[in-house]
Amino acid sequence: MLVTDTQALRPTGVPEALVAPLPGRGDQIEMRAHLLGTRIDMRSLAGFGDPETVELQGAGAFVFRYGAVVLVGATPAEEARILAHVAPHAVDPPASPEIETARIELRDDGEETVSADGRIRLREATPERLLLAATVLARSVVLARDEMRIEDAFDRIEPLLTEMREHGRAHLPIRQIMRQIGSVLSAQHRVVGRARIGEKPDLLWEHPELDRLYGRLEAEYELGDRTRTIERKLEMLGDSAEWLLDLVQDKRSLRLELSVIGLIAFEVAIGLYEIASRWPH
Repeated sequence: MLVTDTQALRPTGVPEALVAPLPGRGDQIEMRAHLLGTRIDMRSLAGFGDPETVELQGAGAFVFRYGAVVLVGATPAEEARILAHVAPHAVDPPASPEIETARIELRDDGEETVSADGRIRLREATPERLLLAATVLARSVVLARDEMRIEDAFDRIEPLLTEMREHGRAHLPIRQIMRQIGSVLSAQHRVVGRARIGEKPDLLWEHPELDRLYGRLEAEYELGDRTRTIERKLEMLGDSAEWLLDLVQDKRSLRLELSVIGLIAFEVAIGLYEIASRWPH
């Protein structure tokens, strides 16, 4: 259920995540991450509180400011209700849903790790452990969205580059190029800025004992490798878009210069005509 005393649980700032408690449901916990938008306005989101102060009983709904909602141990009815509650606060919702799932297995023996079949093995479902697992899954679903958008961007820009290579020229609509540059900058802001996927979660400053678990989760979901790949592709896209924009600007400059030359030639022709008309025949 959602927290009712929101004022007592509302943090003073805007943290990476807020949480609402859900009833715990045994040793096998399903975790589902939904991408609702590029960001979620959590300042106006009622019913969620700071993970450091909200008491969890082995399950919860985590909302991340960079657009993801992770349900840990939620029933289908609870999941639908929470998503409907959070969705109006999401900005720029995706055209198609982006969902990732994982399963948490509670075992009080052995190491906390990821099994060969992808299960996240935890000794206990403490709030900080659930938040850490939810953070990794949230970042993974954000990366999945950006990976798809970057591939779409390559698909849009490739025909222009191919036309330039084969014919030495291309139709270069300025609006399309500017949208391309805007998409690149937006993706860079999400990966490097808002989601901070390349950085360790702030949670580890308070719970350094979970650093090894985070390393294993990060490796399982390849957050570091995927982030570096995205950054390289973003750099390539940015360079290509800027190059195409320079071509557009050069073409516009050439047209302007030709127009000026044409006007000068026209004025010269008029002047010559006037001189010739006054010349005695």
